[in-house]
Amino acid sequence: SFMTNYLIRSFLWFRERGFVQITQKTLVSLFPFFLFSGIIRVISLSVFSEMGYINQLFSVSDWLPAFKTSGQVLINLSSFLGGLAGPLSTYFAGKYTAGHYGRSTGTAGVTSLLVSLIIGSQELLMSPLNDGDLTRINLPASINIMLAIFVGYLVGQIFRFSRASDDQIVDKDYIYQPKTVRPIFLSLILAIGLNILFVIGERENIFQSIRQFTSTITVTGNHLFSTFMMGLLSTFSAWIGNSQAFALNSIAEDSFALENLTYAVSHHTTTGLPHLFTLTNLYHSYGLVAGVGSVLALLVALLLTSTSYKDKKVSLLSVFPSLFNNGAPLMVGVPVLLNLVYLVPFLLAPMVNMGIAAIALALRLMPAAVYPVPDGTPSLLYAFIGTGGSLRALAVSLFCFAVDVAIFIPFVRLSNKVQHGLKEEGETNEAQ
Repeated sequence: SFMTNYLIRSFLWFRERGFVQITQKTLVSLFPFFLFSGIIRVISLSVFSEMGYINQLFSVSDWLPAFKTSGQVLINLSSFLGGLAGPLSTYFAGKYTAGHYGRSTGTAGVTSLLVSLIIGSQELLMSPLNDGDLTRINLPASINIMLAIFVGYLVGQIFRFSRASDDQIVDKDYIYQPKTVRPIFLSLILAIGLNILFVIGERENIFQSIRQFTSTITVTGNHLFSTFMMGLLSTFSAWIGNSQAFALNSIAEDSFALENLTYAVSHHTTTGLPHLFTLTNLYHSYGLVAGVGSVLALLVALLLTSTSYKDKKVSLLSVFPSLFNNGAPLMVGVPVLLNLVYLVPFLLAPMVNMGIAAIALALRLMPAAVYPVPDGTPSLLYAFIGTGGSLRALAVSLFCFAVDVAIFIPFVRLSNKVQHGLKEEGETNEAQ
């Protein structure tokens, strides 16, 4: 139909922008790192933490020697790999940008990595460094992947606009030419400038004010509306690569949920709760039934209907972390981040789930989820455990999941067509 063709043409146009191509390449290159980080994180949260889901089921801590140590090693390893997400994104983006314009990729990549470490480490330039003690290098856990990629893109552009001859480090007669000096110098100046800006921003509490401002917008009087808005914002921020959306907010951060819990414990019932539509009740229990942006549903839809061998392979590799609410590997492997084809279902599916849950709660078809849920609980069981084991809540969760898969299937088919179109255009370009 005309509409589908128009959509496919727009998606193709978008995919062929230089920045988008570089972003997609970078995200796919990050996949193995995210996959390992995700799997290790799930194991450490679910198995090796006192409050972990699998530990509570099988009381692993009672019979496994070195339980605490293993947990510490795994969570630190996962944080290290996760913290490298920023520098690695910048590295690949710088490398691919330089390569896109036919420049020396190795030097641009390494320079991007250094720039990223300098920008992210506010104390690096301000505090004394003891011999060999580079502990001032900071690997922030919450980053915006798109920002990290953009920094790499900037460094790549600096390399692009330095003279083309600046590139051959060794010329044809094997004489060494120190020609990448200027772009490295400019990149380091950029890094130090940004570092100082961040330091000033923290000192003047500029970032704090921005955070407070955004939280005032989202908290309104009408709980149901504000809960939907928070869910939508959280999902969108995951699509543009904010890693904080993946950090599962605990029940402790939702004050209404705490009041509900107190009520349920003291009255021994969940009927007549003070707040029916809380973030925990709707977004965490049902909006995230298939993970952030319902990526678990996308994974199933890809396995069912995708014609891309790569997407199916990425899906199979990501099954384990995705089941346990860690959708990051699938998000970068497909990639879903900044992928226009999947934006609509990514935002829509969690909202539909919250709508279904709100109706079911209003009609009293199921109890509300008020109890704390152990870390690393599979997202499909979140409501079941949060309601204290209500089978009706589990049924609604599974129904939501089925709806999500149905929402994603037409978009996977659309993606098949876009990938087919990209392939055809690639072939015609090669033929020319």
